[in-house]
Amino acid sequence: MPAVSQDTLDEVLDEFVQEARQAFSNDLLAVILFGSGAEGRLRQSSDVNLLVYLDELDATCLDAFRATLRVCHSSIRASVMFLLKEELQEAATLFAVKFNDIKNRHRLLCGTDPFPTLEIDQAALHRRTREVLLNLGIRLRERYALLSLRQEQLLPVIADAAAPLRSAALALLELQGKATGLNPRDALLQVVQGTGREDFAEAVQALSLAREQQILPDGHAGTALLALSALAGHLLRCLTEAEGAL
Repeated sequence: MPAVSQDTLDEVLDEFVQEARQAFSNDLLAVILFGSGAEGRLRQSSDVNLLVYLDELDATCLDAFRATLRVCHSSIRASVMFLLKEELQEAATLFAVKFNDIKNRHRLLCGTDPFPTLEIDQAALHRRTREVLLNLGIRLRERYALLSLRQEQLLPVIADAAAPLRSAALALLELQGKATGLNPRDALLQVVQGTGREDFAEAVQALSLAREQQILPDGHAGTALLALSALAGHLLRCLTEAEGAL
């Protein structure tokens, strides 16, 4: 399926908002687009991530919205989170990496934006980021051992490594007071440039190619995968050192 065009995205999102207002009425507090769609960087395999922020919710409202949700899922690969107002702060603590990313990359489609005043627990963010990085580094090695003879099978693994690495880089630069105005993609580039390591730079370039074009030069995927695993370890060490310096 080709990447969703901006015109199609805008048209479907307008309809989504109208139907959400009708289905949820006064309980609808906001509809928020987040992730790559909010930055205008949808790629061929991207989902369109949406948050429907609600005061209350019952089955009748969801039933009324079912048809719209199915259409949006099929037409723009919409992935929708239905979140209650009372759940927001708890979600931001338990899923600190995800909600920090949403806070930094989102676009309000209707209602009142809750994210400018949302507090992300920094201790929870850094702890969860370290967990994600350690798990990623271990998992990438396993994927290499299992799939490295088939480059085409490594491409989605490489592409999926982008989000946790970029979020971790942004968390690191925020901790160091260097993240002003940066998005996660640029944060990772800045961290990698600071290492001076050519293997990291080439791996991040491969990551972008795998995400945007779903292709890499022959023989490059395995090398890139192992370098990304090493980069996850580097970010983990940097986060630990930065926290210890506070």
